[in-house]
Amino acid sequence: MRFDAYLEQLATNTTRIGLAAPTSVFIETLIARSSRYGAHLFVCFDDARIPSTTNGLERFFGRAKGTLRRALGAGSTTNTVVSNLGAEVLVAYRYLRRPDALEAVREPTATPAAFSVARAKLAEDEAPGIRRRSLVRFFKQHLQRLRQTWNRPSQDADA
Repeated sequence: MRFDAYLEQLATNTTRIGLAAPTSVFIETLIARSSRYGAHLFVCFDDARIPSTTNGLERFFGRAKGTLRRALGAGSTTNTVVSNLGAEVLVAYRYLRRPDALEAVREPTATPAAFSVARAKLAEDEAPGIRRRSLVRFFKQHLQRLRQTWNRPSQDADA
């Protein structure tokens, strides 16, 4: 593998004394880490569904985001279904890119009730992300509400 050859070249060509000593220590730790995690590095190249160049990746994500922006009627995919569901949305987009996808997606048994159930499930899945963003964006309001709740006299103390 080219990565291993490159690390070996660094190890042999780097001086171990003087000003280069910290660099050689870093290279040794890098070699140790790559030997521990080597089986898990660069596995993306083993999957045929993942493009081998960044151009292919950028094209996929650019098209996916453009399609989602048009579908959502939004100028951005930030703070939408894409942010909350992430990979699931990309898998669905990939599935829809197949020529036979429309026949598989449009089931004759799909009803408005089934859509309502699916929408409720989606809202449930998105709720934790929405709550986290709300706490970050409106921290002062949340803090004020908590203080009011904690400072309110307890109903047990009144009895």
